[in-house]
Amino acid sequence: MDFMEPLILIASVLLMVIFFGLCIIVHEFGHFIVARFCGLHIEAFSVGFKKIWGRKVNGVEYRIGCIPCGGYVELPQIDSTSDEVTDGEGNPLPHAEPWKRIATAFAGPLFNIIFGFLLGVVIWLVGLPQPDTDRYTEFTVRDVPEDCPEYRAGLRKGDRIVKLNGKEFDVSWNEFMQKIMLNDDNVKQVALEIVRDGRTSEISYTPAVNDKLMPGENVTLPFFQPEMRVYVFPLPRSAAKKAGIQPEDRVTAVDGEPVYGADDLSSRINFSGGKTLKLSVERDGKQIEIPVTPTPVPDIKARPQIGIFFTTANDRCEVQETIPGLPAEHRLLPGDVIVAFNGESIKDDPAKFSKLVAEKGVETDDMGELHGREISLTVERAGEAEPLEIKLIPLIVIPHEIGVSFYRIEHPTPWKQFCNVLKMTKRTLTSLGHTIQSKVGKDTGYTTIGVQNLSGPLGIGRYMIMTFQGSFMRGLYLVVVISFSLGLFNLLPVPVLDGGHIMIALIETAIRRPVPAKLVQPVTYFFMFVLIAFMAIVSFFDVKKMLPQSWTSAFELKIHRASSELEDKEGDAPKSALLPESSGEAAKEVADKTENAETHAQTEASGETAGE
Repeated sequence: MDFMEPLILIASVLLMVIFFGLCIIVHEFGHFIVARFCGLHIEAFSVGFKKIWGRKVNGVEYRIGCIPCGGYVELPQIDSTSDEVTDGEGNPLPHAEPWKRIATAFAGPLFNIIFGFLLGVVIWLVGLPQPDTDRYTEFTVRDVPEDCPEYRAGLRKGDRIVKLNGKEFDVSWNEFMQKIMLNDDNVKQVALEIVRDGRTSEISYTPAVNDKLMPGENVTLPFFQPEMRVYVFPLPRSAAKKAGIQPEDRVTAVDGEPVYGADDLSSRINFSGGKTLKLSVERDGKQIEIPVTPTPVPDIKARPQIGIFFTTANDRCEVQETIPGLPAEHRLLPGDVIVAFNGESIKDDPAKFSKLVAEKGVETDDMGELHGREISLTVERAGEAEPLEIKLIPLIVIPHEIGVSFYRIEHPTPWKQFCNVLKMTKRTLTSLGHTIQSKVGKDTGYTTIGVQNLSGPLGIGRYMIMTFQGSFMRGLYLVVVISFSLGLFNLLPVPVLDGGHIMIALIETAIRRPVPAKLVQPVTYFFMFVLIAFMAIVSFFDVKKMLPQSWTSAFELKIHRASSELEDKEGDAPKSALLPESSGEAAKEVADKTENAETHAQTEASGETAGE
């Protein structure tokens, strides 16, 4: 129901604030409890920032802040940047012994990891909905666009991929994509061993950034789509449940036509018009047929549809594929770019195409019934010198469903959850290291993982809200990942982090005397600056991902033009007298990348997605 959407959003925001803040509070509480045990002076312990209430108990001021974004603990005795340590009233305090500083510093990350394990137990017992856990030892190509590197290298529909970079695999499709994206094998090109018509061959290609699949992330994901096994889980009191469909039934065909993926099945059900469908189901090694009659999706009104999947990447409305049986079939082609609607240009705002179809593609007769109204699309098509004018009459569609979920409930142990975070952290850092090395001239392969793919508090908060909106347990799993990651990150041996405090204390233990504050202070301040700068850059990319693409593209294009104009005015003057070397090219590169950012793939596969 529409009125529920804001309530769900508010609840998701509250869950994000509570759990995100809780991860930080648990960390600080770890410091607090061990410092207390070690007899260190504790100035204050606060839940939240910007104090609105406080009370002193046994020398410690307990505070509550009005900004619920975590908390902090004040421990002056573990500060190594000053030779003299004082409490809040200026009274001198002795420096804490190294072992006490090590124990206190280590306690914060340790409590984060313990907290992650405790929440992990809940996930283990209740279960985690996972959309893609089926494992494959080969993939059959379902679709491969003609304008992608895989197609140019020779990959075709129907090919069976049996090896990746010379190795056999046993992975989910998501894991397969990650192997390519993160360049796990550290290769310069991806090598796929394929079987076609009984003959084996190998194709190699350099992956390209796939903004259609992950808009704005600048990552090299595959463009081809494989055939996927479709397992369904009927919801209570649904049409599927009443028809006799059971959990983990594998749907292989609809009305005799093979099913190639969950999106394919959803689309056929959605556009069935309520006609009874004959599902071919594999259960316990046997094939059975089950008739199911789809029902209208609650609270979703009839709407005009022409039957296309499209993307607004590169600030244009580009057709990806058409849906069989709907008006656009055979009229529009993949790769067509829709530039105008009823003569009105949509080049400046391609995302409004869906809205125009909904508003202009329908009319009501004297009986109050809805009918499609003819619309005119101006289309740019490869190989055509002039734009084409294509007229279509949308079909009035009432979205339907049978009430199934494609999510399998898994029960990963807390240890497995922790190992998954370790593994992903290692893979991400390795890939990030390769990218940094490539920037300084070392050939490390094709990976494009960079700072823009990391997330700070803004990005994490945004993703948490989106995840909690979809599933509470998946949102809780994200909290587990954050808690583990926070603990591991703080153990890095970098001044200003807990690992830095531990490192300095270990050095003092080894040399048997304090490290001079005049040495520690500049190093600490330097890394503090680096950390703040790093977080500012990450936050910049977080904000950029939240803004409409047209805003970021226009802003960065102005930067590029300004730098170009400056170079034109200066003529042959040395670059060092103008801007840092290659700054013009760098600005152009950023502008080019941003024009590909923020893809909005439009789909009609379910009532939860938009499209035309």
